[in-house]
This record gives sequence, structure tokens and C-alpha cells, in this order.
Amino acid sequence: MTRTTFSRRTAFLAAAVLAMPLLAGCPTANTDTRSTTTGGTATGGTPENKGDDTTGGSLTISGSDTIRPLSERWVEEFNKQSPASISVKGGGSGQGISALINKSVDIANSSRKMKDEEMKTAEGKGLKVTEIAVAMDGITIIVNPKNPIKSLTIQQLADIYTGKVKDWKEIGGTPGKIVAIGRDSSSGTYEFFKEDVLKKADYRSDMVQSKANPAIGTSVGQNAGAIGYIGVAFASEYVKAGKVKEMPVAFKDGDEPILPTVENVHSGKYPISRSLYNYVAGEPEGLTKAYLDFVRSEEGQKIVADEGYITLK
Repeated sequence: MTRTTFSRRTAFLAAAVLAMPLLAGCPTANTDTRSTTTGGTATGGTPENKGDDTTGGSLTISGSDTIRPLSERWVEEFNKQSPASISVKGGGSGQGISALINKSVDIANSSRKMKDEEMKTAEGKGLKVTEIAVAMDGITIIVNPKNPIKSLTIQQLADIYTGKVKDWKEIGGTPGKIVAIGRDSSSGTYEFFKEDVLKKADYRSDMVQSKANPAIGTSVGQNAGAIGYIGVAFASEYVKAGKVKEMPVAFKDGDEPILPTVENVHSGKYPISRSLYNYVAGEPEGLTKAYLDFVRSEEGQKIVADEGYITLK
């Protein structure tokens, strides 16, 4: 990992930790765009990004905190060939999608697919929403290094995060309360995990919710009974530093437990793999198209790998 990557994510981590209260105790990459509409003319984003100008103007990007550090690197490199003014904000996938629908941003970063109700809201405003896969991710399960558990199944994860299992001894571990840590409800990772792992069941009422991936890594490292889920790019720094243990995951009992390597995410062998998306109103054009073409280019995908995320292919 480059020095630029480390310093950027370290700064992001520090801000997240300050915001985190102290604890008391398989899709595949979609390399094509997908448009969804029931009719109407696409109108959205700022007027500066319309037309044929691919170098000037401005773009606003908002949404997923998982994608935000990656977007900042894309913008940094894209601006070396374009003088455009591009701003990147976090806030969660849901917030970014809502802003896109309300025509206050040009691009929504999302770590999950748009929901049916979000699509319907967009359709009601005459928006044709285009989905672009920009990278992949493996949601990484992390536990404290002192935890003797060797691996977990999807069912065990569901039982932990719904509250059916509350003590590590119930799944073969050392007796002790399980402290389940996850993302907050505005997060696309929160939604994806609920859909893909919990099968839409409710999270346990005592789950510690965090607004940022790094805060989860820090908290799991400080609490012997903790378990958390975070994006693979964020997990790698904590794993390499020995602050957390990466947990292999099996689809079901008897299956081989799998780690979220590049190969395992690309093949779908890792049970909690996902695509990361950009959503735009209408077909990309002008500066928006130039930026997205860069993101999906060989140079843009090299940045994906350099930042610890997983490329589209």
C-alpha cells in the first residue's frame, strides 16, 4: 500500500474514532451500466456537468462512507488531467441516493443496490437512474485477536447479529458476552449485511452502531468479546497491524471457510461479496461521463487495487 493511501486512511480513521462512543463491554461484478425508468426525461445534477465539456465545470459526489476514500483518490488523479471542481462527501449510501433523487448531487456513491422504493421515488420525479459498478468489496468479519474461534458460517453470523446467540460459548468459543458491532442504519453496508446475511431479519437491539468503518476496527481491537463487519480495504490495516483477526466465513456447515481475497471475491466463493456502485440521473455525459470512464479505466482500477479495494475484474 502506498504512503499516500496510508496517510489518507489514517486521517479518516482518526476522525472516525473521535466520533465513536466508547464501548461498554454473492453478487459478481457488473461491468455494464443499467438504466431503470418508467419514462420521463432525466433531469438532475448541476448544470455545469452537462453538454460536451469533459474538462471544465463541476461535479458533486455524495454517499457511501465505504467508497469515499476511494472516490477521493479517483478525483485526485482525475484532476491531474482535468481542471474540473469535484467535491466528495460521505454520509452513507442512503443519503447519497436521496440527494441524487432530489437533484442536489451529480453522482451517488453506494455500497448497495438502490431499493425498489428508491427507484419508484426516482421514477415519480421523471428520473432515469443509471447504475454503474465501479469496484468490488468483500465485507470482512473481524474479531479480537484473543478470540479462539477459527471460522464462522453465514447462519452463525445471522444468529449473532439477530441476538439468537449472545455468548461465544454457544458456538464453541470461550464463555463471554458477544459484543456485536455494525454500521448505522444510513449505511449501505448495514443494509447489505441485513439483506444478504440476516435475510432481512432485524438486527439485535443491543448492537453497537457506528458511522464509520475505522471506528469498528478500533473498537473490535479493544474489546475481547467484540465482533464487527467492515469493508476489506479498511480491515486490511487492522489485520496487518495485529489489532484484529480476520474471520474466514463458510456458506454453511461442512463448507470450506473462505477469506475475502481478490480471487475469492471475483469468483463468488467468498460468501459476503458485493459490487460498489455509482448512480447518476440519466445517461452519463460531459464531465460526468469523463470521470466515470476514468474510474472504470485501467488507470482507475489500478487505484482501486492500490487503495486495498477489489477491482471489477
